Amino acid sequence: MLIAFITGIGLGILFFGGLYLSVQQMNKVKHPAALMIISLILRMALVVGGLYLIRGDSYWNIPIALLGIVLVRTVMTGRMKRKDLIKETERG
Repeated sequence: MLIAFITGIGLGILFFGGLYLSVQQMNKVKHPAALMIISLILRMALVVGGLYLIRGDSYWNIPIALLGIVLVRTVMTGRMKRKDLIKETERG
């Protein structure tokens, strides 16, 4: 079960890290909507494939991996909020 949780953390980092990178590139591409759609499809395929592989012989591995993904989401969201607060206080 620990392996499922660690795998979930890895999948979460890949999913939300990919989202972060996609958002950073939106103003640099000609078709930002296409970038986001392709990014979403690739990130979802990665997560679904990872969950399928981690499932193994126990269905309990999937909710445990999802807990890892939610943990990464919570941490990354908190970091982004702090980053925005720092930028806002620097502006004045």
